[in-house]
Amino acid sequence: MKTPKLLSPLVAVGLFYWLVVRRREAASGLVDPIQLVDPDPHTDKLCDPFAEPGFLHYDAENPLGTRWIPYSESCEPAPDWLGFLTQKDTNRLSFLKDRTILILGDSVDRNALHHFAEMLGLPRYCVPYDDFSQKGVVPTGWDDRGIPWVIEVPWLGLTLTNGFFYGVDDEDNFKQQPDWHAPGKAEDRIDQLFKVHTAQLPQEPSFISLHSGLWDLAFFGRQDRAWQESSEAPLSNERVRFWVKRAAQILEHTRKTWPGTPVWYRKLHRVGPVDQASYDFRHDGKAEAAPEKFSNFFTNVRTHQLREMMDAVAIARGAPVFDFGGLFEGWQRHQTGAHPDKYPAGPLYISALIHHVYMEQIGREKWRLSHQRDLFPVTGFNNSAPVSA
Repeated sequence: MKTPKLLSPLVAVGLFYWLVVRRREAASGLVDPIQLVDPDPHTDKLCDPFAEPGFLHYDAENPLGTRWIPYSESCEPAPDWLGFLTQKDTNRLSFLKDRTILILGDSVDRNALHHFAEMLGLPRYCVPYDDFSQKGVVPTGWDDRGIPWVIEVPWLGLTLTNGFFYGVDDEDNFKQQPDWHAPGKAEDRIDQLFKVHTAQLPQEPSFISLHSGLWDLAFFGRQDRAWQESSEAPLSNERVRFWVKRAAQILEHTRKTWPGTPVWYRKLHRVGPVDQASYDFRHDGKAEAAPEKFSNFFTNVRTHQLREMMDAVAIARGAPVFDFGGLFEGWQRHQTGAHPDKYPAGPLYISALIHHVYMEQIGREKWRLSHQRDLFPVTGFNNSAPVSA
């Protein structure tokens, strides 16, 4: 048996110095305590609490009190925006007065608008893209899921509306979907539908939320099912390059269509175990209910990939990010199929949306994020309204 080597006298003296002498000096105030992590030099700037590590506070007895609570003491939770709306606090919500918020995305975004209206008892109605006066009318050949929904907050003059599109698909691969309607390509829908719709609203959009995710996972999953490939395999480099290119093109087209308007990128949530929720995105005109033919489009590996790809596009293009999926993670049991339920997702989604409008009112130059990475300049947001939050 080998005899263990003793510490050399030099090492022993060094350890004694650091463990005893330096600790006594630090305790006596002779030297500064050792800091293992450099403090954030921008704590005087405006943080985004929804971008901070934290936890979701949810009480089923008080669902409107759902809040995202950051762990960091340097970033306070967002104000109680839903409480201010319930109280009709026009002073605290002055930054929302006479504004339009446009949400471009999928059924998760559309549902969030419905949840908002239901939570606060607000007016809501669908309209044709080309005739805002026909409130509640579904044009022949359309599905009410594919046309705009409008939510009004009358005492603020605030309008929220959505534009529904089918992800980055540029080949009309979803033509057999019951809720599909031409044009299929996102840029064409922006030009021919969404812009036509917003031009008829009381105000042009002051804020835009953009998302492309679930339809993209379904797009790749449908291909794999046809090729008898597994959707459990990560997306290939070719597919990654395709998605990143198309997502960037859609983001840039959105900016050019509504120049100067802030555009935030909403990140995908992990669907998790959803049984056969993929059928919502796979209809092809045939009866394919046999369990052995089921294919899960929303696998964890691809969801994670796409979330990282979203960050890459947003950072490269200078877009702020709303990581809805990160905040909702762990709450998948409060979900129906691929869609988060009204609670706790509704208050979480809407509170973050309102807070991000508030941040734009304050101005990007005052954000911590603007000191951490480059952001695309915003010139069209009206900063004249007083801020009281």
